[in-house]
Amino acid sequence: SCSHIEQNETSLSEAVSPGTCRIVGAIISIEDFRDIEGPCSTQPCLATVRIDNVLKRGMGFTNTISYKSIIQLKFEYTLQPTTKEIFPKLNNAFPGLQIGDKFSGDIEEVVRINMKGTETSNIYRVYNYDKVN
Repeated sequence: SCSHIEQNETSLSEAVSPGTCRIVGAIISIEDFRDIEGPCSTQPCLATVRIDNVLKRGMGFTNTISYKSIIQLKFEYTLQPTTKEIFPKLNNAFPGLQIGDKFSGDIEEVVRINMKGTETSNIYRVYNYDKVN
């Protein structure tokens, strides 16, 4: 079945930026994780996501995520609906996502380094997304 954008306009541009990958994913769980800095310091922003489709890969995105991959994804603003009161400088309003919701977004990989200076598990982040049905 085809997915469609819930809103009339998309917050995603046609092109995929270098180092990112456009996916369609579903929220499996939302972690009770609060970042100690940044815009999502008072809002839930970390979710476990199932990849339902990989639409486009930007130049330089070398990770091999694929259909049915499970990833940790940090929503840089919040998983809650955004408002001008919370984010006065944010141009796009986001509807918020809950467990079971599907979305399309451009993700980028963030490599976490442990105390020994070696890479650990990968996490991904997304700034813009569109909720899909």
